Formats: sequence, C-alpha cells, structure tokens
Amino acid sequence: MAGSATAIVLGVLSSFLLIFSPIISYGIYVGFIIGALLTGYMVGETCVDGAKNGILMGIITAIILSAVSIIYGLIVPPEASSSAVIISEIYALIETLIMCSIVGSIFGGIGAAGWKMKLNWKVVIVGFVVAFVIALLSGLYLPKMGLIAPVIGAFIAVYLVEIRYRNGILYGGLSTSIAGLTSIPLVVFLSPNLTSIQMANFNTILGSLTYFLYIGSAISGFLLFLFIGIISGIIAVAVKKRTSNKFEYAMVVVGIILVFILFNVVRVGAILSTYGPE
Repeated sequence: MAGSATAIVLGVLSSFLLIFSPIISYGIYVGFIIGALLTGYMVGETCVDGAKNGILMGIITAIILSAVSIIYGLIVPPEASSSAVIISEIYALIETLIMCSIVGSIFGGIGAAGWKMKLNWKVVIVGFVVAFVIALLSGLYLPKMGLIAPVIGAFIAVYLVEIRYRNGILYGGLSTSIAGLTSIPLVVFLSPNLTSIQMANFNTILGSLTYFLYIGSAISGFLLFLFIGIISGIIAVAVKKRTSNKFEYAMVVVGIILVFILFNVVRVGAILSTYGPE
C-alpha cells in the first residue's frame, strides 16, 4: 500500500507537470518505478520476496488506476457506445495489470537487493539524475552524443563510493539502467514526428504502434544503458585506483567527453564530404 500510494502520488505530480504535453501518462510510469523500488526496499528480505511484493503492489496500483478511469468515464461520458467503452476498459485493465506486475516484480526485486546489499541510494540517485539529464538533452538536441550519458553517469556514481569493482558494476549499472529505462521513451515521445502523430489522433492504429514503440524503447534503453553503465563502472574503478586526486579523475571524464565530440565531428565531416561536387 505504501508503494502504491507513492506511485500514485508521484505519478499524479509528474503528470501535472506534463499536463500540456501529449506524454502526460508518462508521469504515472515514472512514479510507479519509484513506488516499486520503495516496496522492495521496505520488504528488506530476498530479491524473490521483493519481487513478490512488487507484483502485489503492481496489482493494487493497476486496480486503483482502473477504478479512477472508470469513475472519470462516469463523470465525463465518452461519445462511444457503452459496449465499446466496457471493452476498452477491460482491455486497459488487463494491459495495466500485466505491465504493472512485470515492472513491479523487476523493481521490487531491485529494491530488496538494494536493502540487502546496503546500497547508498544517494549515489544511485546522483548517477541516475546525471545520466537522465544528459540522455534527455543529447537525445533531443544531439542524438549522436546520447551514449555518453551512461558513461558520465557511471563515472560520477563510482567516484562517490568505495574503490571496489563490485561497486563499479553495481552503482554504474543500476543508476544508468534506470536512466535509460526512463529517458529513452521520453526522448522518443518528445520527438517532433511522434508527437504530431499522437496529437493528430490518439485512437487510431498509430496510437497503438506508438505505445509499443514506447515499450520497446524502454526495454532497449534499459538494456543498452545497463551494459554501458557496467562497463563504464568497471573502467571508472580502474581509473580511480590509478589516480591520486580529483583533478586527474575529472580530466579523464573531460577526455571521454572530448573523444565523443571528436568522433562525431569526424563522422559528420565524412558524411558531408560525400555531398561534394561531382
């Protein structure tokens, strides 16, 4: 119940911030992830126990959201027939139950693992925020620089913890994978083409296609950022072992950024060279 309450409250607040955006439902998604992590962490037992409670939390949250949707439909009757409304509500309930149960089990298990391993959640939050902001901004304005987000996020997270390769894997992978899971779908839905499609007609087949694209981008962002975050976390630990002060470590991070920039400059230059005079 605490996890469900957290998910709904944070989801409503996030959705309120996105109230004039076509991705207003994204707020519930973000709030639910935080609620599932809190559920697993409060259980404080094994990952299996965290996953079980995460599933239960997902079912409770899905039922509450469906009840709110039904009440809203009664207050503001849709133009469609009653049978069509009932079918769509049943479909939405089943879909919400499945998604909330899956996400709840995954992040409930992660939350329980965090309690068992005595995770420093401040470090996870810092790494997540850094990776999320960089991924969002680069994805919208500098798409070819997007993969630098998990690298920088992992380096900063690892810098704040003890020099151990386990910490590099744990904090580098956890903070950046959550950032990928949340930022990549947001980038997809904020892109001009998809936004115009959504605003044109939410009830067409295109709406369903964008929904599946949203789920696919979330999964791919999670896996890609997890892999890059783990590798970067290991490298960050190795770098930290060999450096003696903050300046040297910071210079390594700056060097990585410069390498990404140089790579993209060379790539753009190579593409432009193909459009020269014949």
